[in-house]
This record gives sequence, structure tokens and C-alpha cells, in this order.
Amino acid sequence: MDAVVRGRRVLPLAEILAEEFRDRAYKDDLATLVGDRNHEEIERWVGELSDAQLGTGYSGALFAIKSVGAVFGIVLENGEPAVLKLFNRSYSHGELAAMHRCMGNAASQGYPAPRIRSELFEAAPGVWGAFYAYLDGDRRDAHEPVVRRELARSLAELSALLAPLDATDLPLTPARLETLWPPPQRIWHKLELESDDTRFIDAHATAAKSVIKKSKLPRSAAHLDWGVKNVRFRDDAVCAVYDWDSLHAAAEAECAGRAAAQFTAQWDVPALLTPTPDEAQAFLDDYQAARGKRFSRAERTVAAASARYLVAHIARLELASGIPEGDNFRGLLRDYDNAPLL
Repeated sequence: MDAVVRGRRVLPLAEILAEEFRDRAYKDDLATLVGDRNHEEIERWVGELSDAQLGTGYSGALFAIKSVGAVFGIVLENGEPAVLKLFNRSYSHGELAAMHRCMGNAASQGYPAPRIRSELFEAAPGVWGAFYAYLDGDRRDAHEPVVRRELARSLAELSALLAPLDATDLPLTPARLETLWPPPQRIWHKLELESDDTRFIDAHATAAKSVIKKSKLPRSAAHLDWGVKNVRFRDDAVCAVYDWDSLHAAAEAECAGRAAAQFTAQWDVPALLTPTPDEAQAFLDDYQAARGKRFSRAERTVAAASARYLVAHIARLELASGIPEGDNFRGLLRDYDNAPLL
């Protein structure tokens, strides 16, 4: 295959899988959604799903990614690109349906969310999937002030679009669950480890969580994994927003606080993973300017606690993955008492 679609080479999906999932741990993680199929069997399976749900076959692939869910960029027989997403088993059909409804509503109002191409369907026992339109753009460094301001503006726009929608069936945020941490979503996250490091991280999360759970702020649909890694740009404007299974029922301030703590995080552009305290505060100020109203004292308190919980959560995942403390969320949390983000 020598075709190119929007700057990406079109290759057999099995070839992309062989390149991206050479490591055994990554292959086993993908298997939690695709089963024990080998690369060629996954390729045939994706083609069958495409034919059944879209009425057209598969002719090639653009990418394959496994994070919380699995995402396959494919090319249909008519040359049109599309995206298949398989969702993590931790989400119920009702939660996914609520996410789908909110995402579709935002897209119908012109927000740069991928257009829904299929209804939710059971791709395998207990594994739900859906097809979407393919959206792409440029990756940017969110430490650039113009990128930070646009990320804050776009999140404020999304919050305003989602605020009137019914958020009843959306999952609760991790900070509102009865357990300190949500279930691990990658097979190598050994969150039951007990050490001085885990106790230090858990103490920060416990303190932040107690503030959030006491809050009486109203909740609406909110994107909880907001940042440059899930956004693409055209020039200086957001043109594509991904990761819509991160929609949860949350207070607006909780959403904004989490975003302020992680909006710089990405692994494709050489840049510092975490924001500085000044950058986090600037993001929150940009967000409030875009929404046209300052947060109340209660909202600022929740935003600060949400940022702290988010930093602790990612630090815990870094620890569970064996990532040493450094210029990352573990390092950020270590100095948190001296320099909190918000």
C-alpha cells in the first residue's frame, strides 16, 4: 500500500500492530479488549466490524493506539478515513451511551468533536465500540501562552455547551468514588503496592478528596482528561478534540482544576510534562476570562483540590509503572506543599 491519507501512510493494520505492540506487556494490555487474536486476526475482525456497522469494508489503516481504550484509524474501501474506538470494560453501556449523547450534541453544535458514524455496538462480549469520523491536526506545545489560552478557551466553550445536558448517567469523577483510587486501567498499574512513596502520594490524594466530596457545587458533563495530548490544532485554533470517554459528571471548577494540572502533558513534542504553578494559575485565569465570570471562593477551593488529586493520581500511576521521580508528576507532588499548583 503506497497511499497517503492526510499526511499518513496507509498500511495493513497487522503491520502497524506488529510495530506498535512488539513489547509483550503492550500486547497483553491490548488483548484485554481484542482477546487472544493475533495481528492478522485483529485486522480481519476490524474489517468485519466496519462492514457490519458502516456497510463498507476496510482497505488499510493509519494508526493503532491502546491507552484506556483502543483506537484504530482505518481507511474504508471508498478511500474515506474513519476511526474505531473500543472502550475500556470498566464502563457500563449506560455510561457510554450518556457519553455518546453528550459528544454528539457538542458535535452537532459545531464543536470540533469527531462526528459519530455508528451507534454503540458490542464488538466482543463485554467490549463496546463505536465508529467516528477521522479528525486530525497539528500537535503543539502547551507551554506556549497562545496554545495555553486556546486550550482554556476551548474547554470553557465545551463546558458551556455541555452544561444544559443531563449528566445523570455519566460516571462519577475518580475523586468522588468510595475508594481512594479508581480501578487500574492498564495491566502494569500495580496500585496495591505499599511503600513510603505510596503513603506520601495517598496522603495528598486523601486530603484533596475530602475537600471535593464535601462540595455541594452542581455537576454537569465535563471532560476530565483535558490537555494538549487530546487536542489537535490548525494554526493557533483547536480543530479536533479526542478522548470523549473521559466525560464524567463533575463540577465545572473540578474540571477546570484538573485541566490546569495536566494541560501541558504529552509525549510527542519535546517539552516539560507538567505545568509550573504560574502556568497552572494562568490556565485557570484564562479559563475564567473565557467563561466571562470569576470562580467563587468555593469553586476555587474545589479547583485547587482537584488539581492536587490529579497530580497525586498521575504520580501514583508513574510509580506503579516504575517511572522514577524527576521532571514529572511525582517530582511535582514532592514539592507540592511548598509550591501548590493553585
